[in-house]
Amino acid sequence: MIHVGAHVAFRQLSQLVAELVLARDTHVLRYGLTVHRSLVELLYRGAGLAALGHQMARLSGCSAAILDPQYRVLAFERSRDRVFEPAAVADALREDESGRAAGNASGDGGQAGTTGVHPEQPPAGPQVRALLIDGINATCVLNPILLSGRHDGWVVIVESADPPRPHDIAQHRVVVEPAATIVGTEMLRLRSIEQAEERARGDFVHALLHGRFSDQHELEARSAHYDFPVGATYGVIVANGLSSAGSPDSPTALFQLAGFAARRGTLPNVHTLPAPIGDVLAVIRQVEPAGHRDSPDAEERALADFARTLQAELERRTHREVAVAYGRCVGGASRIFDSYREARIALGIRNRLGVDQVCGFQDLRVFATLVELAESPQGRAFARDMLAPLRSSRAGGSDLEQAVIAYVASGGNLNAAARELHIHRNTMLYKLDRASRLLQLDLREAEHQFAVWLAHKLNLLAETVTVVDRDLNPT
Repeated sequence: MIHVGAHVAFRQLSQLVAELVLARDTHVLRYGLTVHRSLVELLYRGAGLAALGHQMARLSGCSAAILDPQYRVLAFERSRDRVFEPAAVADALREDESGRAAGNASGDGGQAGTTGVHPEQPPAGPQVRALLIDGINATCVLNPILLSGRHDGWVVIVESADPPRPHDIAQHRVVVEPAATIVGTEMLRLRSIEQAEERARGDFVHALLHGRFSDQHELEARSAHYDFPVGATYGVIVANGLSSAGSPDSPTALFQLAGFAARRGTLPNVHTLPAPIGDVLAVIRQVEPAGHRDSPDAEERALADFARTLQAELERRTHREVAVAYGRCVGGASRIFDSYREARIALGIRNRLGVDQVCGFQDLRVFATLVELAESPQGRAFARDMLAPLRSSRAGGSDLEQAVIAYVASGGNLNAAARELHIHRNTMLYKLDRASRLLQLDLREAEHQFAVWLAHKLNLLAETVTVVDRDLNPT
């Protein structure tokens, strides 16, 4: 309420109030333009988040921070008058957010729950919070980074004055509003660069796994770009069962797990290159047999140790059973394809046999020995001719073949095979007699049992190799 003399006209009073309001808004607008110009220049130069944080601190005269949505520090610039530790500021904001979420949940009668320490979509605009940071009363002015409906973090200015001056808080509000948009744009640019680099690295890993280099010179040139030693020893590990089949977030989850695998077991001068291939995560691991150098199979043991560690960590992160297998170690980057193919074969056999532990191609010694025979026309013909009578319509489907394989696997023990199949001993005896007539072989003889067992293994291996080769060479 303003009281003036009668000689002052209403028009003059209105003009005075308008000039005061305009002067204030002009001052705020001029200061906002200064802030925007100084930050946009850094954005144009691609200076990065640290430079933007430094400029925010210089403009405000206070500590400035850039945080991710979970209040983890991305950039921090300390003020000169009072030094706050970045972790302390982040912890204070996180605790304050947790308290606000708990208060909101209790205020609505427990009907609303929380999904974390921060809301999924915080309200736009600056917020002012009084906090206790390392035993010091401080005021934080923060603004959420919101671009295209996505919350990417926070920009924060920490005012150490207690109590803070209203004019300073107003200035900090002017700083954080444009800073949130500009910092979000810089984060988007950095994310695009990172994704482009990941795609390029993924293309390189795919080329290594599938042997898609025109010649040795191309391999050496691309390897030199990633500082990838061409002549080192490598092994390939593959894993599946990492995400739900058909889930729309499966590709994203696999890329995140690939990034985790690249950081897992990091050692100096040891390269680990992961890449998602369909529903399989493949990891190229440079083998350094530390701790096993005196052992003749030191490289295989080192690769097996890493595979077991990787399986345990993947299961911990995905909360489901993960199937992991690996190929034999190879010398030189040009032979990585061989290790990858063996790893895929080992994974296929592992899944078909129901093995519940990490296994390498070398661990499946029988299959490793028979792989060339299974791929040959002679091996395929032998398996097909031997098993065909058991699979014919006269045999009644796969039950007869299953009974014979169970009998052979039990070492010719009729009772053990019957218990394995949960059938009566006489039923088992009838099936074996019938199979012997169809095969025209006496299955009680060890030589004939071996022939059926060999045909079964060759057939299993041939089917697995066919599936793997179709995946590796779809054309």
